This record gives sequence, structure tokens and C-alpha cells, in this order.
Amino acid sequence: MLSEKNLKIISAARGGTPARMCREILGQTGEGQVVLSLVFFVDASRETFESVQEEVRSECRAFFGGMTPMVTCISQKPLGAGMTAEVLYLTGDGSVEYGGDYLVIRNGRRKELITKGISFPFIGDITTQSNAVFARIGEILGAEGFGIGEIVRQWNYIEDITGINDGVQNYQLFNDARSVFYSKTEWPGGYPAATGIGCAAGGITVCVYAVKDAGRLSSPIDNPLQVPAHKYSGKVLVQGLSARKTTPKFERARLVGDTVMISGTAAIKGEDSDIFTDPARQTEAAIEVVESLIAPANIRPGNKRFSLESLRVFVKRERDAEAIVRVVGDHWKGVPVHYMLADVCRPELLLEIEGSGTVKRFLECCCSDSGEAVEAQAGGAGRIELCEDLSIGGVTPSEDNIKETLRSVRIPVNVLVRPRGGDFVYSEEEILQTIESIKMCVRLGVNGVVVGALREDGAVDMDAMRRFMEAAKGVEITFHRAFDECADPLGALEDIISLGCDRLLTAGHAANVTDGQKTLATLREKASGRIIIMAGSGVRPGNIAALETSTGIKEFHSSSHGPDGRTAREVVSKMVHIFDI
Repeated sequence: MLSEKNLKIISAARGGTPARMCREILGQTGEGQVVLSLVFFVDASRETFESVQEEVRSECRAFFGGMTPMVTCISQKPLGAGMTAEVLYLTGDGSVEYGGDYLVIRNGRRKELITKGISFPFIGDITTQSNAVFARIGEILGAEGFGIGEIVRQWNYIEDITGINDGVQNYQLFNDARSVFYSKTEWPGGYPAATGIGCAAGGITVCVYAVKDAGRLSSPIDNPLQVPAHKYSGKVLVQGLSARKTTPKFERARLVGDTVMISGTAAIKGEDSDIFTDPARQTEAAIEVVESLIAPANIRPGNKRFSLESLRVFVKRERDAEAIVRVVGDHWKGVPVHYMLADVCRPELLLEIEGSGTVKRFLECCCSDSGEAVEAQAGGAGRIELCEDLSIGGVTPSEDNIKETLRSVRIPVNVLVRPRGGDFVYSEEEILQTIESIKMCVRLGVNGVVVGALREDGAVDMDAMRRFMEAAKGVEITFHRAFDECADPLGALEDIISLGCDRLLTAGHAANVTDGQKTLATLREKASGRIIIMAGSGVRPGNIAALETSTGIKEFHSSSHGPDGRTAREVVSKMVHIFDI
């Protein structure tokens, strides 16, 4: 498999120097993690960009010491923050070799290459800079044994993207240079996913991700609503320097292993802009285009799964930001998004959207300590449920255990809060103990808590749950398998939804998911998107695919134990990955 990686978006509040904002971001990167790269989005002009960039690089050198990851600065003003960074972590197996302006990850037979932003802003015009950038990329690929055709994702930042030089648009000049570079090889598996977007300073900056043997591990994704960009007709291209107009050489998206890389996408139908001067309407049109692209069956025939994991939204005019943020936020609730001020390649377009997601199954892995959590993360788990004493059904882990686990993994950690084993009918003393444990978890910075309480008659203890939820403000709340001991499952479902819980963990009102799969399907249907139904208890590699098909459930919970009785990354991986690569 390709190496498991995780992208985290971190922002700093407005105010203070670039160095101060950078330190605020670095302080949130976490300890003991392998940070591969940081891409900082900064508010800087042509006059200030170099000094801001040097402040950021200096702070990163001081923070990371001799193991400084790749650092790139892009002059796009973050909206709603003073500075924003995308931090890329290596969360699974693999060794990393740094080459100055690039790195190579080796994971068994797999080999991946990632560059920092390659840029030569002081050597001439757009064409000269573009040619120098692509020459350096060619050198890097050749030195590591990669072909140009093994590039699978490219980010292209173009200063004054719609500006005209000698009668030719800067974006077209860049496209001409890219076409020359790409013409050195064949592209039987399609072009890379890519974004071409404006920036305020820095000339031409290009970041590249390449995968060895990309033709077997990666495939292009077309959009039914759009003409592929590399097949545009002459009517939408700006005349280039060559005798013919050259098209933008990129695919609408690419599936790379389990990851879908979404190219910069705007409100374009066919090859023409869907012209809405109202920013909210244009945002809705752009979302429609993106949704067409990432429809699971469009990613791969027969595929039923896609989870959007992160988005960048580039906004042309700051006055449109409020409307664009509102529409995007209403549509993609819960997806991490960051917004930047950046010019778009067509004058009529007000925004562009790019992102990434996964076709993996979402697996929450039940772990008892940080060691198991690291194994789960390495196998591809999307979240940890931390608890102790699984032999009695699990109880609240210690504060030290929670702290160590939070330090050890980058994926979200939800903590089981349960004062004892046995039933779920709690005394007032036990309720108060649970509330204090929830407050501890919130203070420590967990992603969520996993709680539940019943009355003696088998109904949900609404009073206790309201008190638990008040203590858990600001974090996710999962109602646990106490549900499977309630008297009326459908009535309990409505009670849990009315409380505002985010998720229900259940075996389908049964001892295990195999026995409960009919009820699981019913619960998912009755929930109708109002709460996430997560199937747990007896979920294993041998039955997870059938459970997904029979129930329609998209989140699963498992301890993923190997032969030694502890969480094993190999077991996690077998449950998570859909396509065998």
C-alpha cells in the first residue's frame, strides 16, 4: 500500500508578526509526529513576501531543529485567520529521505516523491520562470528514478494569473511551458490532478506529488458535467506563444490508491463558465460540479463510498467571502475547509474549490493505550475510541493514558467515559463521577466522548444524558452500546437524536452485528441522516463488506485484534481498504 498520511489544517489568529503567527501554528502541530511538509498561506504583497517567507522559515528551523520538514509559503491571504498552514504527517509505515527541496517516502516496494514549492521568482518573465521550475522538477524526478508521467498531483501558483504580457495571458504562458515539459513523455494513464490559481507574489511556484508505478496505482476521474480541461476547444483558450493554443494539461481528479485528489474546480459546465454574478448562486453551481465529480460511482464503477476530508476554497473578491463561506459551510458540514483570497483563471469566475477525500471505509478502532492507537492509525483507522478494561466492556481510561494517546496519534481520539462495568443504570454519585471525567476529557483536548445511561425501565436516562452533554460542550458525543440493552430501540433512537448526539454505536440491539444487521439497516433508515449510525461488536475483515452492503452503514467500530489479542495494523488495513492495490 501507499504510505498512510494525514493532512491537518491549522490557523493562527490575526495580529502580530508573521513569526508570532507561525509560532502559534507550530505549537499546534503536536509532538513526536513525522511532519513531512508545511504549506503556509500568508497575507503578503510583492514588497513584503520575501521577508515574511524568511520569518516563517526561520521559525520552522528553530522549532524542528535538524529535522526541519519541507516549508513552502504561498502569498494568498487567509480569510478569517492571520495565517494558515496545511501540515502533512506520515502516520503509517515508511522511511523518509530528504533531498533539500523534495523528499522520498519508501514503504516496502512503494516509492513516493513530494516536492516543496519550486520557484525562481527573480530570473525573468513568466515563461522563463516556468521553464526553470519545470527543469528543476525534471532534475528531481530523474535523480530519484521517476518519470514525468508518474506525477499524479500538481499545485500551480501563478502571480497575476490573468495579467497580460505582450498580449498573452500569464496563465496561458504557464500552460504553454507545462505543455512543453509534459510533451517529453506519453500519458497513457491521463494527466495529473492539478490546480492553477493566482497568488499575490512569488512568481511561479509549483508543488508536485509523484508515485512510482503510478499507472497501476492511479487512474483519472472525468466529470460528466465538464469537458476534460486538456480537451478544451480553441474558443476558451487564450492565444499562447506557440503556433497553436495549448490546453491546461490536467484531469478533473485522480484516484491514487485510496485517495481522491480533486483538481481546482469552478462553476464550469461543459467548457463554458456557468455565469452567475451573485456569489451565492455561483458557489451553488460550483458545488454541483464538485458533487458530480465525487459521486462514488463516478470515481470508480460499482464504488459506493467516498468521504470528503478537506477543502480549499479560493475566493476572488473579499466582499463575496461571507456568502461563499455560508453556502459551502451549509453544504459540507463538518468538513475542514480553509478559505484564501486568490485570483481565478477566468475573469467571470468568483471562486474555485479543490480538495481531497478517500474511498476507504471509515473505521473507528477501539484501543486500550497509545501503542494500540499507533497501530490502528498506521493501518488506516479514521478515529480511535480509547478505553480501558475491555474484559468488562470498557471503562474510562486514566488521564495519563489519554494524554499519551493524544500525543501519539494525529487522527481524532474519542474517549469512553464509563465509571464501571456492568449495567448502565447509574447512581447520582456515578453520574457526578462521569461528569467530572467528561470535563477532564474536554480539558485535555479530545475529539469526543462516548457515553450512555439508561433508566431501570430500559429507557434512555434523559436527565443524566443532558447533564453529560452539558459537560461535553464543544466535543463530539457518541451514545454507546447501552442502546443495545434498551427496551424500545426505535423509541430510544428518537430520544438520542433529540438530545443532539452526533453518533450512535450499536450492534443493532443485539449481541453482535451479524445478529443485528436487519435492525442496523432499520436504524439507519429511521435516522435519515439526523444521526450517524455506527456498527460495532463483532466487525471483522471477513464480514465488514457484507455488513456495508446489507445495512448501508458507512462507519464501523472494531477492536481489530490480531493473534496476540492487541490491535494490529494488518487487521485494520484489511477492513479499511476497499481496492486492492
